[in-house]
Amino acid sequence: MKQTVVHFVSFVTVVSMNASPIPILYGNEDFYKKEEIYKVPEEKKNKKDKIPIIWGGSSLTQEERIVNGFPVKVFVLGGGAYIMHKSIKLSAREIEIIGEEALLGNLKGQVVVEDIQNGVTLTATKGVYDKLAGTVSLENQPILTQKKDGKLVRIKCQSIVRNLEEAKTTLAGKVVVTSEEFQVFGEDAVFTEKEDRIDLKGEPFLFSENRFLIGQTLSYFVKEGSIQLDGNATIYQVSYEKKKDKEKDTETKERMLTIFSGKTLTHLNKGKETVTSMNGDANMVRKNSEFKANLLESRRNNKEIKATGNVSYLDKENGYRMEGGLLFYDKEKGYSYLTESPRIVFLNKKDLVERGQLTAVFLERFDERSETVARGDVQVETQSAKATGEFATYYEKKDELVLEGNPTLVRDATKVSAGKIILFPKSDKALLTDGLKVIPNGEKK
Repeated sequence: MKQTVVHFVSFVTVVSMNASPIPILYGNEDFYKKEEIYKVPEEKKNKKDKIPIIWGGSSLTQEERIVNGFPVKVFVLGGGAYIMHKSIKLSAREIEIIGEEALLGNLKGQVVVEDIQNGVTLTATKGVYDKLAGTVSLENQPILTQKKDGKLVRIKCQSIVRNLEEAKTTLAGKVVVTSEEFQVFGEDAVFTEKEDRIDLKGEPFLFSENRFLIGQTLSYFVKEGSIQLDGNATIYQVSYEKKKDKEKDTETKERMLTIFSGKTLTHLNKGKETVTSMNGDANMVRKNSEFKANLLESRRNNKEIKATGNVSYLDKENGYRMEGGLLFYDKEKGYSYLTESPRIVFLNKKDLVERGQLTAVFLERFDERSETVARGDVQVETQSAKATGEFATYYEKKDELVLEGNPTLVRDATKVSAGKIILFPKSDKALLTDGLKVIPNGEKK
C-alpha cells in the first residue's frame, strides 16, 4: 500500500465550483466493518460537487486503501483539523476523509460543530459527516447548546443527527433540555431552530420552580419560553399561601398543592406576564376546592383564573358549588363573578349532598367576607320551599340567605311575601320579616 505523509503548520484546501472536487474528510477504525461500508451511488459519481469545501489542520496523511474491492484514497488531518460546510465549522482532534469526491468524514476526539448563524454549538467525542445528506451524526453523550436572543438552551442525549442545511436536529435517548426557567426530560426530540421549537415525545415531563408538568407530547418554543403539552396534560404546583386566624389575629403560610389537568396545556410568556391555559375537560384541584370547565386560563401564577364552558367551582370547606358558563376570579382582590345561567348549589358539608339551589342573572363572591351576592331574577329552591326576589346575599359561614327586592315564598301551596325573606337552605328553614302578607292562589303580587 502506497503512503504519502505531509507535515505542515497550516494547510487549507479550497474546492470551487469549476475545479475538480478534492476529497473531504472521513475515516474511522470501524469503517471497514461490513455493515458500515459506504458505497457511492453510481448516479452521483459524475455529478459536480455543489458545496465548496475548506478544510485544514497541522498535519496531513494520504494513502490508498482497498475498500470493497476498489482502490480508494484516504486523507487524515490532525492537529486542530476542521471542515467548513458552507458557514458551519466542524472541528476535531483528528479528521479522516475517504474517496476522491470526499462524501464522508469521520471526526475523532473533541468534536465541535459551530453554526454561528443559528447560535448553535454541538460537542461530542465522535462524529460522522455526510456531505450528500448534509448531516453530521454525533455519539457518546453529545451536547447541543443554543444561545440566541438572550435565551440559553442546553440539550443532552445519547445521539444527535443534525441536518446542516435545514438547521434541524434529531435527538435520541434520554433527552434532557435545560433552560433558565426549567428542565424537560424525554426519550426523543426534534429541535427546529428556524421555528425556535423543540418537540419531545414519549411522555416527557418538565420541572420548574415549584412546578412539575407531564403529558404525552411536549413542544417548547425557545425564544418565547412558551410550552404546549398534549395528551392528558397535568401540572403539579406547590405554593405557600397566607392563612389568617381571625380569633388569634395571626397570619401563617400554608403549603398548597394544585393539580391542573386536561387534554392540552399551553403556557405562554408575554413579556413579564405568563398565561397558562388548559383546554378540554380542564380540572383544577386543591385541598378544599375544585374547578372544572371546558377551558381554564390562569394568569400571574394562579392569581387570576378565567373559566369558560360548563364551569363548576366546588367549595368543600363552605359546602356549596357554583355553576355557569363564564367565571372570573381575582385572588388578590378575593373577588369572583359568574355569568351565563349561573347557579349556586347548596351542599351538606359532611357528605356534599345537595340541599337546594339558587339561580340568578349574575353572581359575585367576596372571599374576605365569605359572601355571595346574586342579582337579577333570583330564584331559590330548598327541600320544601321556593322563593323569588330581585337580589340576594348568601352568608356561607352561617348558611344564611337574605332575599330582597319584592321577595316571595311558596311552601305547602301557600304563597307569602315580605319586605325581606331569610332562608337557611341546608337546614330548610325560613324567616319572614317586614310586612308579612299571604297571597291568595291566583293573585299576582
